[in-house]
Formats: sequence, structure tokens, C-alpha cells
Amino acid sequence: MFMSIRRYRVGRGQQDEVMRLVDEGWTDQLRKEHGFLSYHVVATGPNELVSMTACQDEETLEQVIQKSGEWVGTHLTGFDVVLEDSRLGKVVSHLG
Repeated sequence: MFMSIRRYRVGRGQQDEVMRLVDEGWTDQLRKEHGFLSYHVVATGPNELVSMTACQDEETLEQVIQKSGEWVGTHLTGFDVVLEDSRLGKVVSHLG
């Protein structure tokens, strides 16, 4: 299993609307990806979101990351959403 962890800065007062669009658009597309396992977004601050995406293998994860960037670039252009940090790697311990 491989995981991507991405930290975004979101414009003041935009977090709820950004998450509504993600929940209504991106998550439906993500569910259809062969090899997709899980997706979580944590509001780590009033203007910060951290997403965690897990896939069965690295190739699938890299495809999902590319599609995610395309989706954000197409659907969130009216918002102040900036990717501040991105990491990916092999999951070496998992519970749950």
C-alpha cells in the first residue's frame, strides 16, 4: 500500500465550500479508480487542509495524484487553494 499526504492552504472563509465541491465531485471520480483504497481530508487549521490518499500500489497512486491536480486546476480555479507540501511513500505500518 502507498499513501500520498498533501497539505493545502485555503483562502479565508473558503474551506467549507472547497470541501463541498471536493465531496460532490472529486470523491465520486476517485472511487472509480482501480486500486484506490481510502481518502481522508483533515482540517488542521482554519485555512489549512491535509489530504491523505491510499492506493494498492505506487503506480495507481501516481495516477490518482496526477488526476487530482487536474481536477483541482479545473474545478477550484475560483478559490485560493495552494498546495504547500506533498509527500508520498510506502505504508510501513497500518492498523484499522
